[in-house]
Parts: sequence; structure tokens; C-alpha cells
Amino acid sequence: MTSSEMVTALEGVGDGLVRDAVSTATPPIALDPTSSPEALALDIPSDPADGVRLAVGDFSLTIGLPHSEDAASATSTEQGIVTYPSEGESANAVIPVAGGVQLLSVIETREAAESYSYPLTLPSGHVLETTPDGGARVVDSAGTVKAAFEPAWAKDAEGKPVPTRYVVHGGTLTQIVDHRHMSDVVYPVVADPLPVILIVVTAAAAIIVAAAALGIATWIVINWWNYCRARNMYPELSTRNGFTARCVR
Repeated sequence: MTSSEMVTALEGVGDGLVRDAVSTATPPIALDPTSSPEALALDIPSDPADGVRLAVGDFSLTIGLPHSEDAASATSTEQGIVTYPSEGESANAVIPVAGGVQLLSVIETREAAESYSYPLTLPSGHVLETTPDGGARVVDSAGTVKAAFEPAWAKDAEGKPVPTRYVVHGGTLTQIVDHRHMSDVVYPVVADPLPVILIVVTAAAAIIVAAAALGIATWIVINWWNYCRARNMYPELSTRNGFTARCVR
């Protein structure tokens, strides 16, 4: 699959699921104008085998790309999307978004795999786990949420949902896309675990990153941050079905 074919597939998804790319130099928004929050560092590699790295303060997360052994070096498109063309049956795309990154698999044919694994390189003491709503998250030894993956989605070329789910094994997050089980699927299928959102990194920086990634008004985040912290909890953000917020331990 070529870079231009991948871009065409992503542009056809609709519903705002594929995010607009921004410069990787875009800083996170500030909750407190007097503070100096640590910036998000985002490294999208030329070699797909190196994985995508995100870091804020002393927390870093490297995410390997599915089937990277079949992928060519990165190609940056005029839309700001980084693609990894492939002669295989699927290919990867990475989109830098404000405060985070979006990872996508473009599935070209019925012969393509149904399993897309994202191996995570985590700091010591951190674990990857599923969540009751079908998502996944990274937590530290105290149970504090550091990063969150929204429940996965997948759509075919006509916008029909394709059954998909996560499987977690150790530090690997695998998205299962059951496209072969559909008799009327139209290829290519685009599958995505949604933007990686760093939730809790430091009191100064974590919620700033999440707010920037989701485009939420600063004053809403400030009030919500204070509400959760007053209960000795931390906030989670979602815009999957409209803006939702909850406090977690």
C-alpha cells in the first residue's frame, strides 16, 4: 500500500475519527499562566521498527508499530500524516496531534491479518491493563493512571463498523479486527485505538497534555482537576461520544 493510498483511506473515514495533524513542536496548553509545565516530547521515527516515543517529565512511553517488519521507512505527507508504506496487506500511519499522537492501521485486503499488536516499553513498576469499558490504560505501582487508550474502533471504506476489541498480554496491547468475518466488508478498513493520551504524569503537566490532545476548554479542565484531586483521585478525559469526564484512583 502506497502513502497516497493510505491518505485516501484515512480521508474517507469521516465522523471526525481521524484527527488533524499538527506540528510536533506544538506545546501543551497551560492551566496556570504563572506555571511552566514540562512540554510533551514526541518522536516519530523514520524506521518503523524503532517505535513511537512520548515523554513528559520523568514518564516516557515507547509504542511499537504492528507488522513493522513489512514496512518501509517513514514518508511525511503534505497533510502532516506520517505513513509507513508496505508491500504487505496492511500498513501503519501516525498522526501527531496536539499533546499526543494517533496510531492507525490501514487494512488493504481480506488476506490481511486480524491481529495488530502495539508492544509498549514502560518505565519500571508500570503495567498495562484493560478497563471495564473496553479500553486500556497504563498505571504505576500506586495504581495511578499514566496513559489511556480509548476503546478501539474500525471502519470499512463505506463507513460500516467492523468488530474490534483489545487483548492485553504483558506489555503488549493488541487490537483484534474481525474483518474476515464480515461478508460485505469493503476495503480498505481503517482501525485505530484512538490517540494515546497521557493522563497523569505530574500535577503540573499531565492534565495539560490530555486537555490539549482532546481540545477541551482550559477552564473546564481546571475545575474538573480540582474536583477530582479534592477526592484524592485523578481525572480521565474522553470525547468518544461527546465530552465525558470521570475521576479514577
